[in-house]
Parts: sequence; structure tokens; C-alpha cells
Amino acid sequence: MHQAYVLRFLEDLQQHNSKAWMDAHRDRYLQAKSYFKELVEELLVQLRTIDPDLHATSTAECLFRINKNDFSKKGEAPYKGYFAAGISPGGRHSPLANYVLVLEPGNRSRAGGGIRKPTPAQLELIRQEIDYSPGDLEAILAEPQMHEQFGGLQGVQQKAAPRGYARSHPAIDLLRYKGYQVLHFFDDGEVQQPDFSSRLLPLYRQVVPLHTFLNRALT
Repeated sequence: MHQAYVLRFLEDLQQHNSKAWMDAHRDRYLQAKSYFKELVEELLVQLRTIDPDLHATSTAECLFRINKNDFSKKGEAPYKGYFAAGISPGGRHSPLANYVLVLEPGNRSRAGGGIRKPTPAQLELIRQEIDYSPGDLEAILAEPQMHEQFGGLQGVQQKAAPRGYARSHPAIDLLRYKGYQVLHFFDDGEVQQPDFSSRLLPLYRQVVPLHTFLNRALT
């Protein structure tokens, strides 16, 4: 695999984040993008063995653009400093939970899944599911391998209890989350190892019960 090439390109992009630099190094960008796409293609084939709903999903649907949507803001760097994929039935913009892969230098590469920023309607549905079955999500997150690999939910918790839920609710800590995602971080050395891609599927296998819970809430 070519993760070392991808990380080197991204390190340089982070240091020279401008359209002029990108135009001058477009060949490097296209090569790094191609290598990342190959990694996602391989991963998608593996994921279909544990999630049959992905059989109709293409690699292209899962790749996020490296351009920032808000780059026109004054002083804003025009490009993200990472490559990312969101793998879900229907691709990166699916309303369902998605498997995440991000390559980012500085020991920020990560893999995991869930829903990082649910819409208000989605968030309410997820909270209703937690309310109806308060022990289900707790049990998923407390599973030993899940806890060892991911530690717990990533994201922001609101300070107050969500509207309609008492502060004494037995699952109030889970209800206060604004997103439901788990992530495992890799240092740059791990990403560059030949066995990096083979380490991903066992992680995603741990995420399947979380996706089942979230998608049950949403559908």
C-alpha cells in the first residue's frame, strides 16, 4: 500500500494550503487521491462481507471532496488536510450510519462509524430509541472489545437534559450527546505499516452493533 505517499502529500498540503500550491502539485494530488481510492475500494469489498447492504454502493459515492465547502471565507484555507470516506448504503451522504475512514498526518488518522452530525429530526429519533431501550446502547458501548478499541462515543454533549427528558433519566449521559460516533486513532507509523488495511475490518466489525441500533432508530 501507499499510505506513506498519501501522508507526505497531506503534510505538504497542510503547510502550503493554497490554490496556487495545489495547481502546481496537481499530479501529486491525483496520485495520492488514487492511492486513497484504492484503499477504500479494498475496504468496501471487505465490508460487504459483514454488511450486505453495501453491495450496491460504489467507491465514488463514499469519497469526500478535499475542497472545503466554505473556502471562500476570508482567510480560510481552501482544502482539508486529510482524505476521508463515509461508507454507507447510498454513500457518504446517506441518512444511515456510516463507516468512517480518514487519513490525516500528525497521528490523526482514524477509523470507526456511527453518525457524527445527525439532523435535529434524526437526533430526536435516536434519543427516542435510547429512551425506549435504555440498556441496549449502553451494552453495545460496554462490550469489552468495543470499549478497548474505541473507548466510548466521540462528540459533544449538551449541558442540559434534552427537551422532554428528565435529568434523572437512567440514560441521561447518552441522551445528552449531539452525535453518536466511535473512532479509533492511528499514529502515522501504524498507518504506514504493510498490514494497515488488514487491521481495519476487525475494527468495523465491532461497529456493526452500533450501526444496527442507530439504523433501527432511523428507519
